[in-house]
This record gives sequence, C-alpha cells and structure tokens, in this order.
Amino acid sequence: MKNNEEKKDFEKLLEIISGEKSLREREKKIMDAKKKAVEEEKDNRRREIVRKEVKLEEDPVQTDKVVQNIKLFEWSAFDRYQFKFDNKGFLIVVVLSLLFSLLLAILGNYLLMAAILSMLFLLYVAGTTKPLKVKHRITARGIETGDKLYEWYMLDSFFFTKREETILLIVRTKLNFPKALILLVNSKDKDPIFVLLQEKILYEDIKKWGWLDKMSYGEYIPLEEV
Repeated sequence: MKNNEEKKDFEKLLEIISGEKSLREREKKIMDAKKKAVEEEKDNRRREIVRKEVKLEEDPVQTDKVVQNIKLFEWSAFDRYQFKFDNKGFLIVVVLSLLFSLLLAILGNYLLMAAILSMLFLLYVAGTTKPLKVKHRITARGIETGDKLYEWYMLDSFFFTKREETILLIVRTKLNFPKALILLVNSKDKDPIFVLLQEKILYEDIKKWGWLDKMSYGEYIPLEEV
C-alpha cells in the first residue's frame, strides 16, 4: 500500500517536472522565433534600401488562390482602452476643451462648440463605462475582430504602443474605413502575435512620434524593443 502511494507521488512529481519543461521549451521557441523575425525584418529593410524598391499601389481585388480560414492564434482582451479621470493628461484635455468652448461661445461659433462638448461627453461615457471582453484571432487569411475578417491584402503595416500598463496593437489598413485597427494585447501574447504578423505585413518604422500620437496611443515601441 505504501509503495503504491509512493509510486503515485513519484508519477505526479514527474508530471509537474515534465509540464514545466514543456512550458519552458515552448517559451524558448517563441523567443527564438521572435528574434529571427526581428532579424528578418531588418534584413528586408536593408534589401529594400539597397535595391531602392518602390512599393506600388496594389490592386484591391484578391487574385491569390483560396486560403482556408484556419485559426493560428487567439487572444481575449478589452474592446477599448478605458480612460481614467484621475489621469493628468486627460484632465488637461478636459480643461482646455472647456476653455476653448467658452471662447467659441463668446465668438458665436456654437456649432463647433457643440461638437467639442459632444466629444467630451463621449470621453466621459468611455471613462465611466466598463469595456467589454472580446476575442481577436489571427488566421491564415487575416485578422478577425468584432465578427469581421480583415484579409491580408487589406492590411498595410503594424506596430505596438504602450499606454501605462496596457499594450496596443495598431494595424494600418488600405481601406477608407477603418484606417487602422486598434486592438488591446496582453503582454504575454505580444511575442506570438508579432511573430505571426511580421510574416505577412511590415512592422512600421516611425521616426517621428508627436505629442498628439502619444496622447492618442501612448508610447511607440520601436522594432528593437519589441
């Protein structure tokens, strides 16, 4: 009886050790793939510079062979960033907007004043209403979000930003609307998302990141720091 219990304990210990080993191996594979992806991205840019390649506007009509919509990766996150009213930057925007609205009222420009107040109201609603959890998917055909599939030929480039502790994935599109997909990402999911996306679209190299961009999206994460 005692030997059986010791055997079971030993088997459980082996399962724990093998599980931890498998997890470490999986994390190492992702990190190796990420490192390789960054190097390939840099090499592609070097070749484009040397060849002086010009990217022509692509035909929006898909001409490639049919690809099954197989799910490659899925993650859950909030559908939007929640503004915090104790945020100093947000309070500055509110105060400046109210002062500007007062000036517009004095000048008699009530239409623009109403538009600014409406925007403030939307920000208030966004700040006081809790965001919802949604699922995003990277598939063999593109990015699926909000029950809509954006195929690879619709997408142009991508990059990550960080606002406080939240990571945002911004994907530029070739569409009139939306111009960009803004998806929230968990820090643990950033690396596998980068590895999959860089095979299809370029990581955008942004040299100038202004205060308006920073206020809208947070801090830009360059390729070397992904």
